[in-house]
Amino acid sequence: MPIVKRRGWLDGLIIFVIAVTGLYGSARLALQPRDPAVGVGVIFAPWVSSEAALIRAVEAGAQFVRYGGLPFIVVVMPDVPDYQSRILASGALFVADPRALAACLTVFQLK
Repeated sequence: MPIVKRRGWLDGLIIFVIAVTGLYGSARLALQPRDPAVGVGVIFAPWVSSEAALIRAVEAGAQFVRYGGLPFIVVVMPDVPDYQSRILASGALFVADPRALAACLTVFQLK
Protein backbone atom coordinates (compact mmCIF):
# COMPACT_ATOMS: atom_id res chain seq x y z
CA MET A 1 0.00 0.00 0.00
CA PRO A 2 2.76 2.61 0.67
CA ILE A 3 3.99 2.23 -2.91
CA VAL A 4 0.61 3.39 -4.25
CA LYS A 5 0.62 6.49 -2.01
CA ARG A 6 4.18 7.37 -2.95
CA ARG A 7 3.46 6.95 -6.65
CA GLY A 8 0.36 9.17 -6.42
CA TRP A 9 2.43 11.87 -4.72
CA LEU A 10 5.16 11.57 -7.36
CA ASP A 11 2.63 11.77 -10.21
CA GLY A 12 1.13 14.90 -8.67
CA LEU A 13 4.56 16.46 -8.33
CA ILE A 14 5.43 15.70 -11.95
CA ILE A 15 2.16 17.23 -13.16
CA PHE A 16 2.76 20.33 -11.01
CA VAL A 17 6.31 20.81 -12.34
CA ILE A 18 5.15 20.44 -15.96
CA ALA A 19 2.30 22.92 -15.41
CA VAL A 20 4.52 25.54 -13.75
CA THR A 21 7.23 25.13 -16.40
CA GLY A 22 4.69 25.49 -19.20
CA LEU A 23 3.15 28.58 -17.63
CA TYR A 24 6.57 30.18 -17.10
CA GLY A 25 7.66 29.44 -20.67
CA SER A 26 4.41 30.74 -22.13
CA ALA A 27 4.61 33.95 -20.10
CA ARG A 28 8.23 34.54 -21.11
CA LEU A 29 7.36 34.18 -24.79
CA ALA A 30 4.13 36.20 -24.64
CA LEU A 31 5.58 39.11 -22.68
CA GLN A 32 8.82 39.44 -24.64
CA PRO A 33 9.59 43.10 -25.50
CA ARG A 34 8.85 44.04 -29.10
CA ASP A 35 11.39 46.88 -29.20
CA PRO A 36 13.85 46.61 -26.29
CA ALA A 37 15.58 49.88 -27.25
CA VAL A 38 12.41 51.79 -26.26
CA GLY A 39 12.29 50.19 -22.82
CA VAL A 40 11.72 46.93 -21.01
CA GLY A 41 10.05 45.89 -17.81
CA VAL A 42 12.28 43.75 -15.64
CA ILE A 43 10.40 41.51 -13.23
CA PHE A 44 12.18 40.06 -10.21
CA ALA A 45 10.89 37.67 -7.56
CA PRO A 46 8.34 39.29 -5.23
CA TRP A 47 10.70 39.10 -2.25
CA VAL A 48 13.34 41.26 -3.99
CA SER A 49 13.28 44.78 -2.55
CA SER A 50 12.78 47.79 -4.80
CA GLU A 51 16.33 48.97 -4.08
CA ALA A 52 17.86 45.61 -4.97
CA ALA A 53 15.73 45.40 -8.13
CA LEU A 54 16.88 48.87 -9.20
CA ILE A 55 20.55 48.10 -8.55
CA ARG A 56 20.44 44.80 -10.46
CA ALA A 57 18.55 46.31 -13.40
CA VAL A 58 20.94 49.25 -13.80
CA GLU A 59 24.15 47.29 -13.19
CA ALA A 60 23.29 44.94 -16.05
CA GLY A 61 23.58 47.89 -18.46
CA ALA A 62 20.48 50.07 -18.51
CA GLN A 63 19.10 53.46 -17.50
CA PHE A 64 16.34 53.65 -14.93
CA VAL A 65 12.99 54.96 -16.21
CA ARG A 66 10.55 54.17 -13.39
CA TYR A 67 9.23 51.49 -11.12
CA GLY A 68 6.40 49.28 -12.31
CA GLY A 69 3.13 48.78 -10.47
CA LEU A 70 4.84 46.63 -7.83
CA PRO A 71 8.17 47.25 -6.06
CA PHE A 72 9.97 44.30 -7.67
CA ILE A 73 9.28 45.54 -11.24
CA VAL A 74 11.63 48.08 -12.82
CA VAL A 75 11.22 49.74 -16.22
CA VAL A 76 14.55 50.56 -17.86
CA MET A 77 16.07 51.51 -21.21
CA PRO A 78 18.89 49.08 -22.10
CA ASP A 79 22.27 50.53 -23.07
CA VAL A 80 23.79 47.26 -24.27
CA PRO A 81 22.52 44.90 -26.98
CA ASP A 82 22.73 41.77 -24.79
CA TYR A 83 20.83 43.32 -21.87
CA GLN A 84 18.16 40.63 -21.75
CA SER A 85 20.64 37.81 -21.27
CA ARG A 86 22.61 39.86 -18.72
CA ILE A 87 19.60 40.71 -16.58
CA LEU A 88 18.24 37.16 -16.67
CA ALA A 89 21.66 35.95 -15.52
CA SER A 90 21.55 38.42 -12.61
CA GLY A 91 18.31 37.03 -11.23
CA ALA A 92 15.37 38.51 -13.15
CA LEU A 93 12.45 36.18 -13.77
CA PHE A 94 11.13 37.94 -16.87
CA VAL A 95 12.04 40.71 -19.26
CA ALA A 96 8.75 42.04 -20.55
CA ASP A 97 7.30 44.69 -22.80
CA PRO A 98 6.02 47.39 -20.41
CA ARG A 99 3.02 48.03 -22.69
CA ALA A 100 2.05 44.36 -22.55
CA LEU A 101 2.19 44.46 -18.76
CA ALA A 102 -0.03 47.54 -18.72
CA ALA A 103 -2.51 45.93 -21.10
CA CYS A 104 -2.68 42.63 -19.21
CA LEU A 105 -2.82 43.84 -15.64
CA THR A 106 -4.56 46.98 -14.43
CA VAL A 107 -2.02 47.32 -11.62
CA PHE A 108 0.61 48.33 -14.18
CA GLN A 109 -0.30 51.80 -15.38
CA LEU A 110 1.77 53.67 -17.97
CA LYS A 111 2.05 57.38 -17.30
